[in-house]
Amino acid sequence: MPKLRKLEITLNSPQVVYYPGQVIQGQVIIELAEDMKMRGVRVKCRGKGHIYWSEGSGDNRRTYSASEDYVDVVLPLYGNAGEDITLHAGNHLFPFQFVLPINIPGSFEGKSSCYVRYWLKANIDRPWKFDPEYKMLFTVGSVLDLNTQANAMSPQQSNDSKTVCCCCCESQPITATFRIDRTGYVPGESICCNAEINEGTGRGVHSSKVKLMMKTTYRTHGGSKTKQTTEVARLEHGSITPGGSDIWSGERIQVPPVPPSFLPYCNIIEIDYYVVLAVDVSDTPFDLTLELPVVIGSIPLQSVVSQYMPQMQPGTITNQPMGFSAPVNFDLPPPAYHECVFGKVDTTDDDDKNAGGNMNYAPSYTYYDWMSQPPAPAQY
Repeated sequence: MPKLRKLEITLNSPQVVYYPGQVIQGQVIIELAEDMKMRGVRVKCRGKGHIYWSEGSGDNRRTYSASEDYVDVVLPLYGNAGEDITLHAGNHLFPFQFVLPINIPGSFEGKSSCYVRYWLKANIDRPWKFDPEYKMLFTVGSVLDLNTQANAMSPQQSNDSKTVCCCCCESQPITATFRIDRTGYVPGESICCNAEINEGTGRGVHSSKVKLMMKTTYRTHGGSKTKQTTEVARLEHGSITPGGSDIWSGERIQVPPVPPSFLPYCNIIEIDYYVVLAVDVSDTPFDLTLELPVVIGSIPLQSVVSQYMPQMQPGTITNQPMGFSAPVNFDLPPPAYHECVFGKVDTTDDDDKNAGGNMNYAPSYTYYDWMSQPPAPAQY
């Protein structure tokens, strides 16, 4: 029977998401079958941003990386540094408390080794032996109020056309117009898409798609950068006959749980979103593509929320969603918190070889379930 029966961290008021400036309170629980010699028990709170990527191959391969520390606090819970002590058999609870700094970025898990990540780690420091550890990851939320974004209510539109050349003859163009009603949205809300496609090449269209895309820019402190685009959601229409046309009329692409735009207070990762209309012209190597920028926030537009208010049930209104560190100056039903649409990743680090706990983790983001349906029609 091992001496150490249990080592874990529990939180007094477990929250799906913590916000900058909030207090994290909990305890380290240790259960021993026998007395254990040690130097002490401690708990650490860490927040770190990290990026890494490589380019080229062979002798021309280069790697790039950068890191930032947001939280790095260690609390001794039992024992004095440097002195051997004994923790007796039985159950032991060691309370702790951390205050999250104000100006820290929200949690984010990107491509391999690129993240903003927060965690707690409990450690038993044992002389001349490996140190048992327990790791708990948690999400820090990023507050982006769409009401503070100057262009959030602005509609977006793009037009483009292309022709096909064959045997020195240029075809009539394929043309497209793509529109969305505004720029700012929150997860749970839907982007209303309108488009007209006129096929003049005589070749037809295989399909057309509207996709919500996330563009992530990773940047080292020396100025090197790389970009990654990830599809978040999509809608699709079928074929168009040669010389035909197609209409997208108010079709809605829902914003799933994703991190807010920009990732403020992080200097090495930047997040942007856009919606793209991609028209696949048959028997040609190109798509006709039109892109429109959007901003994904965590607090919705007040004017949009007011359209949903007649549908709200009594008792659902609060002046401020629980946990938001920024004030909300209008009635706003609280959001839910849903796991990121991209799913869990393995967060095991090199220094976690002796650590217990669940390393498969996905951050959670605000999600407005009550905005998943179209708002009530305007009353005149």
